Amino acid sequence: MSKNNDKPKRNKPKIQTKYDQFVVPRLRDIPVWVREGATDEEIAKRLNIHIWTLGDYRRKHPKFAEALERPTKWETHVYPRLAEIQQWFEEGMNAEDIIRKLDIGKTTWYEYIDKHPMLAELVKWSRSVPISHVENSLLKAATGYEYEEIKTIIEEDKNGKKKTRIEKVKRYQPPNPTAMIFYLKNRAPNEWNDRRELVVNTKALEQERKQLFLDMIEADVVDADYEAIEESVDIEEGYIEPDDSQS
Repeated sequence: MSKNNDKPKRNKPKIQTKYDQFVVPRLRDIPVWVREGATDEEIAKRLNIHIWTLGDYRRKHPKFAEALERPTKWETHVYPRLAEIQQWFEEGMNAEDIIRKLDIGKTTWYEYIDKHPMLAELVKWSRSVPISHVENSLLKAATGYEYEEIKTIIEEDKNGKKKTRIEKVKRYQPPNPTAMIFYLKNRAPNEWNDRRELVVNTKALEQERKQLFLDMIEADVVDADYEAIEESVDIEEGYIEPDDSQS
């Protein structure tokens, strides 16, 4: 054997790409930059690569693409504020105002409702809140309630110095008959509603009409009740009936 074959083979050194040199060592830094709000252009500059190269690496290297993933507005704008959204609904705020407060679009809002059950349940619950408030107020008006009336009274003493005195008076609001009627008619319509439904069997009536019509067609003669009336005309003496032919 030749001496050249006895020599051990040496592995050729691996040629490092820009990805290995500039990106791999900073894979842990990239998510931090993303959370700080850095754009792709700013990240490319920090990695000392072109923006097009960044896009190419994102397609070729899954770890790099994962590091560049930005949190959705669900994670940054909506989910951390679910308690506030519930409070806004309780205060009677509508969905459009809440969307503006969250700084998201209408399409995004409804997309998140479809994707996230917790938001869907919150929205569903919110629809019953104002109804419940109105029902409670209606019941309160129907049954009567006590309330506190606060008066601010400004008094002037002998020296001309003004003093403010707050006076609290307890009052009672008697039941409202209109509210009572409205509440009962809607909550117990069978007992309190003025309207009564009459159920008529129209099918049976239609059958009777058809049978009567068939009987009339099959009959040869249809008897009719009639009464002969004899008319008489009295003519006075000396009255000559005019001749129509001469006129």
